[in-house]
Amino acid sequence: MSLFAFSILLQILLFFYFEATTLLNLYPWNDLAKYTNREKTLEAASNGLVILISMGLFISHIKWLMTISVIFWFIFLIMQLLTWWMPYLTGRHLKQFPKSLYETHFIRTIKILPRVKDHIVPDAQHNVLQFISLITVIVSALSIFYA
Repeated sequence: MSLFAFSILLQILLFFYFEATTLLNLYPWNDLAKYTNREKTLEAASNGLVILISMGLFISHIKWLMTISVIFWFIFLIMQLLTWWMPYLTGRHLKQFPKSLYETHFIRTIKILPRVKDHIVPDAQHNVLQFISLITVIVSALSIFYA
């Protein structure tokens, strides 16, 4: 399988994983009990659309559009790291993801990382999303470089 094909496969996997964990309550993997159907649908639609556009740019096989796609995947990964790893390692939270949101929506989900002081712990659902995102960024960037 070529790097290009593998990258597309990873992007498709990322899309379906994101959509499934956003729309389907798979407790204790995720905990969507406190989200309304409107909130879940809005998040799945808005982020899903951006993911699909990025996939479309990449699938075009036009290098500058593929580069824009990789930049998106990189920003997507950075936002996940800022949302989950910054509070985990430093105790500082983004305004969009306060500790109170974590305590109401993510406290009961599966964790594989140890606690650090009283900081939030990234849940396994998001660890998997971050891993898929990281591999997608790397393979997609390499795909452009070696194309």
